[in-house]
Amino acid sequence: MAGSNGVRIVHWLARRSLSSKTLLNPTASSSIYSRLLGGGAYRTFNTGLCKNHRVLGNHNVCSKNWFLGAAHTNWTTVRSIHGTASVSARDYYDALGVSKTANASEIKKAYYGLAKKLHPDTNKDDPDAEKKFQEVQKAYEVLKDEEKRREYDEYGHDAFEERGNGNGNGFPGGFGNPFEDFFGRQGGGQDVNVILEISFMEAVQGCAKTVQFRATVSCEACRGTGAPPGTKRESCKGCGGLGMTSMQTALGRMHMPCTQCRGTGKTFPILCNSCNGKRVLNGTKSVKLDIMPGIDNNETMRVFSNGGADPDGNQPGDLYVTIKVREDPVFRRQGANIHVDAVLSISQAILGGTIKVPTLTGDVLLKVSPATQPGQKVVLKKKGIKTRNSYSLGDQYVHFNVSIPTNLSQRQREIIQEFSKEASSEEEQKGVHDKRAAAGAS
Repeated sequence: MAGSNGVRIVHWLARRSLSSKTLLNPTASSSIYSRLLGGGAYRTFNTGLCKNHRVLGNHNVCSKNWFLGAAHTNWTTVRSIHGTASVSARDYYDALGVSKTANASEIKKAYYGLAKKLHPDTNKDDPDAEKKFQEVQKAYEVLKDEEKRREYDEYGHDAFEERGNGNGNGFPGGFGNPFEDFFGRQGGGQDVNVILEISFMEAVQGCAKTVQFRATVSCEACRGTGAPPGTKRESCKGCGGLGMTSMQTALGRMHMPCTQCRGTGKTFPILCNSCNGKRVLNGTKSVKLDIMPGIDNNETMRVFSNGGADPDGNQPGDLYVTIKVREDPVFRRQGANIHVDAVLSISQAILGGTIKVPTLTGDVLLKVSPATQPGQKVVLKKKGIKTRNSYSLGDQYVHFNVSIPTNLSQRQREIIQEFSKEASSEEEQKGVHDKRAAAGAS
């Protein structure tokens, strides 16, 4: 395994080295290694001559030359083709619509206004809503932090993205990123899934809820640094501050990122007692949710950047809330439509009348037609559930059942018996008339 990983690292470094000196002597090109190990980012170029053209540090490498270089095991020269960089996102200040001199209050105000306007839950018809929201949120995560904002202003948008925020995967030839094989893939904080139970009316009308759950949170004792406050980093003893260690492979001695300092060349002499240098701890988080009217059972809400904390202090995970709606004793839901049962007496079913029927907005009077049959239904238009992201409402269906009395008074029994005799006589007369009519027709 070590041999195969070593070969993959050779291949990967070969595509991005200007000479064999760079490959075998990390100190000769420390700026390349520091930028590589600091963020692992690169910029993607598109040209007609060479696809997947990437920039590492100040060195251009065309991935098409990789196979030729690997075949001849000659990495002393690598051909480069210049292209035009495609910027992945807008300037963070432009994304929030603020000037570069805006204070923290102005940035916060702009963010909350845009977040409310662009939230994916309120823009279901916009396929780019989630992308726009993430762009605004990413800009705010950087500009609200004084240290990150200082670095952003110092390095500029593109350099900042490459330095610490690029998470591109594209290592040509299907090899992946060999450093991720050694250290694991860095993808921010962990996503968290929780279940929230609400009532039927809360789902219909919308509500505000607060959920509490267990997740990784930033260590308060060290403020997420992994070391006691005031502790200064020292040169890593494992690599002597180079950020690289040597490794013997089948192709010779190779250099790889130091496992102690993760390629930074610096370590803390003392680790935080609370998190043991991990920078995060398992803790309890509390998040307030605005549940929109019309949410249905088993639907899942995504709350961006409210999951587990990122040990690197960059992008937290997302919170996924699955809604469970309790059954209602009166209403049954089917999409945007609701169904209720109404019980009629025998006299109401036969003679008709007026009854009270519950709706989502209160009881209404409903006229019952004479001779209403059990199982018959009527529709109350626009009395259902509001369809999300629109102004249309579903319908309410009223299903009629007829109640058969079990205890009759003597008078009631006599009336029913009299009714039965008259009904039987009418049926007999109708039967005789039908037979005569049939005989006459034949």
